[in-house]
Amino acid sequence: MNDPPPTSSIQSSQYSMISGKPYLASIKSSTVEAQIQSVFAKASSATMGSVYSRHDNKSARSKKSTDSKKAFKSKRRLKMTQIDALRTELIECCLTHMQDSYRVHLNRLKGLQILDTLVNMSPINKISSELAVHMVWACLSCVHHFLLRLTSESGLLQWLRRRQARKSINTYDNLLIFLIPIYNTVVFNAVMTFFEEANIWDVEYFCSNLLQRLLMHSDETNRTNSVIEIISLIENSTLTNSLTSRQILQVLFDIEESNQWTLMNDRLLDRFLEMYYRSLTPEDNHEYNYESLEKGLETCLRTMSNYLPEKQLMFMQIRWMLEVTTSEKISDENLLNFGSLLEHVTTLYSVRAVKHPLPEQVIPAILKLIASKNLLYSLLGNRILHNLIDRCNNKLKFDSPRIFFRNSHYNIVLNNYNSMDKLLFQRYRELLHKTFVESVIKHGVHKIHLENIYISIVLFLVEIPCGYTAAAGVCMAMAIQEAALTSRNIQMTHAHRLHATVVSILSLVCYIHKADVFYDYVDTIIERRANFAPHLNPPLRVKYKYAQHHMLWNKPDLFFEDWETRYGLWRCFKNRHKDIVVVHT
Repeated sequence: MNDPPPTSSIQSSQYSMISGKPYLASIKSSTVEAQIQSVFAKASSATMGSVYSRHDNKSARSKKSTDSKKAFKSKRRLKMTQIDALRTELIECCLTHMQDSYRVHLNRLKGLQILDTLVNMSPINKISSELAVHMVWACLSCVHHFLLRLTSESGLLQWLRRRQARKSINTYDNLLIFLIPIYNTVVFNAVMTFFEEANIWDVEYFCSNLLQRLLMHSDETNRTNSVIEIISLIENSTLTNSLTSRQILQVLFDIEESNQWTLMNDRLLDRFLEMYYRSLTPEDNHEYNYESLEKGLETCLRTMSNYLPEKQLMFMQIRWMLEVTTSEKISDENLLNFGSLLEHVTTLYSVRAVKHPLPEQVIPAILKLIASKNLLYSLLGNRILHNLIDRCNNKLKFDSPRIFFRNSHYNIVLNNYNSMDKLLFQRYRELLHKTFVESVIKHGVHKIHLENIYISIVLFLVEIPCGYTAAAGVCMAMAIQEAALTSRNIQMTHAHRLHATVVSILSLVCYIHKADVFYDYVDTIIERRANFAPHLNPPLRVKYKYAQHHMLWNKPDLFFEDWETRYGLWRCFKNRHKDIVVVHT
């Protein structure tokens, strides 16, 4: 008896896993795809239960074993010589190349019978790892053959072909139950070798469905190791064929998606994140070519984030992505895609953790981004902060600085904050003040950036509407005004926008807390500006036009005084409890 050669030389030997038929990819039309997928679906309903873990699978396995014993109780178990003879016959039927297509079909039918006999009548302790590999290859060759025969036609012949295809898939399922868990690794390696040597990774639904059935019968450790092996194969393929690596990634995506990403643990998530980051920051010392996988990895991360629990989103994905972003090694072009993914994840987290305190563990990294000298990094930091702290959906109501007039209604929702949020703001108040003021001076010349910083400031005012945040907001506004008046690096148009932002923040504080005395002072400044310097009031403009009577010099009467703002705050909160929130009806 001649044994097949090693795995690496399968295609070049007489023991071919694929017959002389064309590859399955050659029949990849939409109609035939639907036929094949329908066969997989019906086979699944007949042979695959809803069980996924090894513990739950024990009962099904035990029942199958009992049924098999009943079915063959009148037959004696196979001896070793009989098993060897069946192996030789199986190799001749399923793993030997031949040109006669009719003979190939008869051999595949006989191969299914041999596999059923080995599965039902052989004790597992007499099945060697080498025989297990041959059985898996033979079974996959049968599945491949019968799926090839499916066409878009209807009738009795097509019904018979569909039945044969379902039978081959059922045999594959029974073989997995028979060999796993003893030969779990052997079976997985055999399946992967078959796909690789047959070069059928481009038929994603075929590969992903068969692998999914295998993983269903594996325990958690083996499932994780199997996914890691697939990822390693993806990495290795980037060095030889980037198209193949993307096809394998698509197969992995289909497997995970069909299981709602339950196979994704912290270890695998970290691996995906690291690969995605390297695809955005290619370097000569990288062992693999990750650039070709960028879009695929982004799709995987974006999709899996929809299924991850909030703790995993925060501690694994958001924190990790913020840490690598603060290193500022991602190019401006790639930062757009990376930032879009990070915004998506933070939005998902904020929706799920709406009743939780603000996430303190990421505030320093976000503020570091906002303080960046790079405009795009700073803008990304602000947008992430918006997503995390905007729990009352007020962001769109603050798209640009405006005046909040007394006795008006703006549909602003004031959050019923908890003490932890206030303590968090107190802990980082100085850093928030320094970061926002410096960022306004540094990047505020850009209208879009100034508007995003403004949103960050006012969201704190409505999310934690207390006297402490009101005072901190007024302090920031006065610091911005001081910079606009004294800095020599701020141009006139930039200064106009800064002053408009200041009056918007102060009027919002008055609106939130119904500060009548403070409102009187703010209204006085607004009226003076309306008469003599309307360019100092909102809205922000791209280009300002001036009349002859408009004052373009810094007349003190047109700007806010520190002692007046402090007095307005004192009058507002002196008779109130420090945490009282005024409810607007």
